[in-house]
Amino acid sequence: MPNDTAGRPEITDPIELPDRPFTARNIADYGQCPQKFLLSWFVPRKETRQFLGGPATLHEAVRQALVDCHRLGGPARAPLERLVEVFEQAWDGSACADSLEEERLHAQGLTMLREFHAARRGPFPQPVEVDLRMEIELGDHRFAAVADAVVREEDGGLNAVRWLSTRRPPSLNDMHESPSWGLLFACARDHFPGDDVSVTMYSLRRGGGHRVRYLEDELEPLLDRLTRAADRIRVATEFPPITGEHCRWCRARSRCPALK
Repeated sequence: MPNDTAGRPEITDPIELPDRPFTARNIADYGQCPQKFLLSWFVPRKETRQFLGGPATLHEAVRQALVDCHRLGGPARAPLERLVEVFEQAWDGSACADSLEEERLHAQGLTMLREFHAARRGPFPQPVEVDLRMEIELGDHRFAAVADAVVREEDGGLNAVRWLSTRRPPSLNDMHESPSWGLLFACARDHFPGDDVSVTMYSLRRGGGHRVRYLEDELEPLLDRLTRAADRIRVATEFPPITGEHCRWCRARSRCPALK
């Protein structure tokens, strides 16, 4: 009796991923390289730091200092010496390419903190939360986003803030088109029902940023991009690597089969 399955493609089940919320970064990884997304879910923190390098170390140390500052009530209540102390404790130059990069980035971090503290010592928005992780259900998936701080502005609204130390922070137009910022807004709105919510990108290098509120017709397509990508990920049977310039900085580089 002939085999009825002869010549038919083999049925492969989707890869079972850990049951945890997606982030906008996960979705961006998948769009750039499905293999990067898959490997990044299982890369240890130490390995991640190694391949993100000095700029990631700089940002983490500055962020810890500012989170601590906001826990104390902001620059008016936290002396500069406290910010510098927390920064030095968090700083780890071992991820830098060499001693010159370590010295340069360390100096930049101190400059960012001094300028932030000097510019914000006056009347300061009241910190409501710091280092706040929020989750939301979209479609059949859970998503998570983190605000570095949530502050109560003078207009009474709640502002979810992220501090960036990158040389090229997003423009106002970039933010309006970004699923990452849209997700942060959606999470904050869900977490603080009844409040007038906004999100702010604050560039530590430029000493300012953009505060954004999304209209429904702006937000819906951004969140739809996230949920459609999550739909594809959850049923995917293969996560092929896509090589390119981004491979140089991939936090899953050492595990990638395409680079061996």
